[in-house]
Amino acid sequence: MKKLLRITAIVSIILMTTMLTAHIVDAAPQIKRPYEIIEATIDGGNPVTIDPAACYDTASGELLFNMYDTLIFFNGEHLDQYLPSLATSWTIENITGTTSPEGLNWYFRYTFKIRTGVKFWDGSTVTPADIEYDFERMMVTDYGGGPQWMFFEPLLNGAAANFINQQDYNLSLTSDVITVGKMIDHSVESNATHVWLNLAFPGAYGPLLQILGQPWASIYPKAWANGLGRATNWPGDWGDYTGWKTYWNPATPPFDDPTPVAMGSGPFMFETWDNTLKQWSVNRNTNYWRGWPADYPALAGASPKGYINHFVCTWAYDWASRQTLFMNGDVDYCAVPRANMNEVLGKPGIRCMYPLPNLAVDAIFYEEKISKSSPYGTINDAGVFTEGGIPTDFFGNPTWGVYCRKAVSSVFDYKSYIQAAYLGEASTPATAVIPGLAYYDSSIKGYTYNTTFATEMFKKVPGLWDTGFTMPLAYNSGNIPRQTAANLIKAGVEALNPKFHVTVQVLSWGGYSANWRAGYLPAFLVGWLLDYPDPHDFTSPFYYSIGSAYAAPSHYSNPVMDALVLKGVATPDGPERAAIYTQIQQLAIDDCPNVPIAQAIGRHFERDWIVGWYYNLGYSGAFLYNVWKWYYVPQAGFGSVTDAGYSSNLPADVNYDGKVNIQDIAAVAGSFGASYGPPINARWTFRADIDNNRNINIVDITAVARQWQKTSAVWVPPT
Repeated sequence: MKKLLRITAIVSIILMTTMLTAHIVDAAPQIKRPYEIIEATIDGGNPVTIDPAACYDTASGELLFNMYDTLIFFNGEHLDQYLPSLATSWTIENITGTTSPEGLNWYFRYTFKIRTGVKFWDGSTVTPADIEYDFERMMVTDYGGGPQWMFFEPLLNGAAANFINQQDYNLSLTSDVITVGKMIDHSVESNATHVWLNLAFPGAYGPLLQILGQPWASIYPKAWANGLGRATNWPGDWGDYTGWKTYWNPATPPFDDPTPVAMGSGPFMFETWDNTLKQWSVNRNTNYWRGWPADYPALAGASPKGYINHFVCTWAYDWASRQTLFMNGDVDYCAVPRANMNEVLGKPGIRCMYPLPNLAVDAIFYEEKISKSSPYGTINDAGVFTEGGIPTDFFGNPTWGVYCRKAVSSVFDYKSYIQAAYLGEASTPATAVIPGLAYYDSSIKGYTYNTTFATEMFKKVPGLWDTGFTMPLAYNSGNIPRQTAANLIKAGVEALNPKFHVTVQVLSWGGYSANWRAGYLPAFLVGWLLDYPDPHDFTSPFYYSIGSAYAAPSHYSNPVMDALVLKGVATPDGPERAAIYTQIQQLAIDDCPNVPIAQAIGRHFERDWIVGWYYNLGYSGAFLYNVWKWYYVPQAGFGSVTDAGYSSNLPADVNYDGKVNIQDIAAVAGSFGASYGPPINARWTFRADIDNNRNINIVDITAVARQWQKTSAVWVPPT
């Protein structure tokens, strides 16, 4: 109460001084393409797939996010608050003591009541049977390196179709195929009104709701999928439980082959994915069941006021071209390399959201079974060193592979990298359990730039120092930080010994992803963005050997680590769980299967006519349902939107009703003292953070009060 009284008193003083100069605002500058948003992402930043059963990259996720509905959805920027979507309500029931028809122990059941009357774009109605099919198809497809582990783990206590209930199944045996098919079938069930998930994981599995709000949980019609006539697509009929194996782990996701197709119920409808023009686009679904404008996030009784009709994402331009387009207003969102950000910061019409806390990390991964079929260099037999090649077990030899991993991790100049790639706006975490996650242990120290130690490690490998080697290394095109990292690795390795060589390759994202998954790249640079804010979401892909995103394709396997990863997610929060994650972090240093190189502080660049964008750590790219284009106070209050540096600020008209008054000040005061975190404060709302510093304080109240009694035109929808 005392804090509120102090705020009220301060606001009163501000109002008395600002009301004397209040005035009706000038006309706003012209807005280009008022009902279309164009995003220019990095060149080469194309999606990998349009199939939800294979979607596990941010570029693909952005496309799916805008087209599909999920059972639940995140509330604004909050990762732990959920809005009903296709599910109107849900319950979590302890069913310990029950079993599946195959004898698999069940522990918890998540039951979702499905919204009635929701239409897919083709006019068909969303049914519980569609949702059951979609989730079962996800597990049947079990696409290599895909997101299926997040379904197999809670539902079947496993990681993949051939690893369920913590045991291997041989899918060459008909008996195992039948058993696995039955277990998948009975893990997801439905009737006319509900869908329920039966969990074989020994616990309630807290992250499940966050998993179900993501692109891989997108809902599409079973009849449509079957009507495509694509031979590799599972039709959804179990029959005698042997036929599903035909559709397991297809070479190409069915919805991609031969052309990309989509059918959702979401806010935007698929228009095109053109690899020649290097863009995809979607159109507004005018019949979207939630309606237009969006009904969330709501603040002070006000929800979004506008919408767009068309969204285009292009990866056709290098930075020089993107900069010109961005400065001219020909694109609305722009990927700005950190090294070039000063070229647009503070320029007319440009807004930068900063700082954006980031639960994501880039790392160097080491392939422990390099494929001899690699097209990128000479790959020798195991243990065979030549100056022009590298052995298949260079990083994976059980005796000395760890020395090579530690050596490369120690020739990397981390400080120079952070400065060059991020202008100092990043840090280097020791392991995949990064700051911001629960159970991060700051006492665990990671690798540093130490050429003496690197030399010592390489000399411990028999025959390596005198013979030398040539190591292929790659990064995805358009990713300047990874290009910088690749060149630093090359420089560091080659500086140790004139017989050491690194050949740097640049590949498109799709080709890059396919090549490291195939084992063609001895070392590769890739990042991880959280699926859900729990340390298990990072330890599993980085360190768990079975079915994980990175450890499994790179063939890292340690039974002790596997046991710790599983024990960590199964243990309730508290000191015991903390101790497990400390052990995981220390073992990650000892084994060095990969090494983190950067946890960046985020920046988002947009034209300042964008309204409604907000930052959710769980989103893939831009989500456009809540976004529109208009000028509100203070932007509309000046002849130039850059007067007084306002181009980077959010509108003072916090509730978007066309005027600045006590309601806007009350909205900011209601969130006073909140910060984004992580962890995010329960009272946090992005629209109250006028100055974009991720903290809501007196500066934000002052910014609103200075616009007191100003008015601006209100967005009017197209006719």
